[in-house]
Amino acid sequence: MKAEIRKLEAESERTRAETAKVLSEFQARPSNAAGSDTLPTGWFVTGTRPEDYEFGVDTQVFHSGRASAFIQSRPAAREFASLAQQFKAVSYRGKRMRLSAMLKTSNVANWAGLWLRVDDALHNVLQFDNTMDSRSISGTQSWSRRDVVLDVPSEGATIYLGFILAGEGHVWCDGMVFEEVGLDTPVTRSVVDLRDHPENLDFGSGTG
Repeated sequence: MKAEIRKLEAESERTRAETAKVLSEFQARPSNAAGSDTLPTGWFVTGTRPEDYEFGVDTQVFHSGRASAFIQSRPAAREFASLAQQFKAVSYRGKRMRLSAMLKTSNVANWAGLWLRVDDALHNVLQFDNTMDSRSISGTQSWSRRDVVLDVPSEGATIYLGFILAGEGHVWCDGMVFEEVGLDTPVTRSVVDLRDHPENLDFGSGTG
């Protein structure tokens, strides 16, 4: 039983890692998987399997105001889909920006969360983060806030932002804010500390 649980946990972690990698690399282009009349104004559908999901505005379930946006899986939904926006980065260059929103989930099997990305003019990814880590949401959860904080480089050309559902379930998003914050607010993107020099080039120092 424990071995089976560990296997399921490992598979879930692998799926999350693969989703994060794809999300940081794919070209976020609008999809025709959902008609524009069902989407909130200014938003488009994207992802690796948007045809496996439904999208829209919910006037019955919301955190504040009068409505929320949602993504809901269709039967046997695969990979992930997102409601997203893209806009010019010029006004935000050199600034530290925070994307925040309130999220609510129902029966999310894998994960749901926010994502934020900055590309240059050649569509190279300069900055990227999502809340797939300890900030992700799964299962059935009441409204809770999630944040992503990134620095927008001087060569930034396009900013993408959105919320995502990976796998089966239902996620609502409300109260999204994109705002400048001070340098006292830490960025949320994980930065790997690199060594100053190579090591163990003769492979004689063991393992681990």
